[in-house]
Amino acid sequence: MTDREFNALAKGLKTVYADPKFIADDYAVEIWFKLLNDIPYEIATMAAQKYMQTEKFPPTPADIRRYATQIMSPLSEDLTEYQAWDMVRRAINNGIYGAEEEFNKLPKIVQSVIGSPERIRSAATLEPEDLETVEKSHFMRSFRARVEAHKREQQLNAGLRDAISEIRQKAEPIKVEGDDPTQMIEAVDQDPSEDDFEIPPELLNQLHILIARG
Repeated sequence: MTDREFNALAKGLKTVYADPKFIADDYAVEIWFKLLNDIPYEIATMAAQKYMQTEKFPPTPADIRRYATQIMSPLSEDLTEYQAWDMVRRAINNGIYGAEEEFNKLPKIVQSVIGSPERIRSAATLEPEDLETVEKSHFMRSFRARVEAHKREQQLNAGLRDAISEIRQKAEPIKVEGDDPTQMIEAVDQDPSEDDFEIPPELLNQLHILIARG
């Protein structure tokens, strides 16, 4: 999206949301443009129109990114935890001898929650009561958290996503006492904005540069 296209978008938003404090000056326009300019103009326009037709209060850049993400990537996030668990349950039924094959059939986001075929194989040895109570609860809670984290990450521009990915790869893994290696579901991912790891100074500088460049 060019600055000229963004100015047209901002003009439309300000017409609907006439609050004088909304995108009030050139500095605000500059910040908004840096936060949104990676979104194609057609997608940004549809996102803004969708927002204006459904929301009473002025948007933030995060709102426009969220609506744009819903337009561009509507598929995996629409899978409910119940549908996902049903897929996992069917995979577990064939988990003793076909764990790897069943794991590969699952959607990527479900695979990311389970972690590996070995967890399907391990779950297949559990008592049905344990599987349908404890393990089901763990999976569904983890799946909801993973979907929300995925949605938030998809709203970021590519440069910021790449910087976060690099930070994750270089960060030391967190060791949690009492972890059960046989448990099917891994610990729920936390928001990367929380203090899960220490960001190396050189990567933090790169992150600041990426944000400044938009």
